[in-house]
Amino acid sequence: MKNGDRESIDVHVHILAVAAANGARVCAKMRRSLMSLSLGVKYGWRGDDEVFDRAYAERLAREIRESKTTDRAVVLAFDGVYDSSGALDPARTSAYIPNEYCLKLCERHPEFIFGASVNPARADALDELDRVAANGAALIKWVANSQDINPAEPSFIPFYRKMAELKLPLLSHTGYEHCVKTLNHAYGDPKLLRVALDEGVTVIAAHAGTSGIGHPIEYFDDYLAMLDEYPNLWGDLGAVTGITRFKYIPAMLAREGFTGRCLQATDYPAPPIPALFVRALGVRRSLGLSFGGNIFDKDVELKRALGFPDDILYNAAELLPEASLRPRPSQQF
Repeated sequence: MKNGDRESIDVHVHILAVAAANGARVCAKMRRSLMSLSLGVKYGWRGDDEVFDRAYAERLAREIRESKTTDRAVVLAFDGVYDSSGALDPARTSAYIPNEYCLKLCERHPEFIFGASVNPARADALDELDRVAANGAALIKWVANSQDINPAEPSFIPFYRKMAELKLPLLSHTGYEHCVKTLNHAYGDPKLLRVALDEGVTVIAAHAGTSGIGHPIEYFDDYLAMLDEYPNLWGDLGAVTGITRFKYIPAMLAREGFTGRCLQATDYPAPPIPALFVRALGVRRSLGLSFGGNIFDKDVELKRALGFPDDILYNAAELLPEASLRPRPSQQF
């Protein structure tokens, strides 16, 4: 452990994959986007998709390994959009990174913890939950806005009950989605997660119920009220040190008990931006944090400087299924 006898876990780290050989799909528009092009330059894409996938995973593992603050990270698969028959709908799927590929990376890199993604609209959703749980999944990740998942859909209740039975937390995006093509922004409303919470699922609201820039509807007060109502509701702090959600930090720190229900998250590869906090930290300290090379360390040190307690680093080790945190034997689907 890098921080004494407690393990520091980042619960929100994205695996990027584009190679068909790895089962991945990325729509043409997303490939052409500036974000994709910049990531391609950073991680070595030169027209060979498999080289990019491998370079990205290896660089991510190295960055966690070299971090002074983060022991391991939950790396996230990304399920697709499904039609009314429960079949994958390629035309509406902007990105797809299968559980099998994510699991394979977790077998290869001990820095990774398996974060599965299962769309409850898929025909084999309950069986897939069993499969990922048997393979040590730490949680199920959704970006409901982009995966066309209405979390309040009554037909998903058996799915939630299965999650509760398997003790699999749900990490669900809340607020505006800024990166992946969105099918329905309304599905980022944290109030829609009440159905899962009522069925006993431990829900982690990604981005802690914040709407983010660009969204005309504000959800944060609703999320704060839900924290008082549901002891099984948590939030992650992904991207709060970036441009889209930094404005919420003063309210987070002012709310009594808020950080006790928070988990450390970067939303990697989204970078923290210390320059946003010049007023709070001063020019010298902001510049000093800006020049750190490791995203995980930069994010943690920035949160510390702003006043977040170190407990946020260790809450995930208490919340995630114990089996998902054990050293991983060789397993296959």
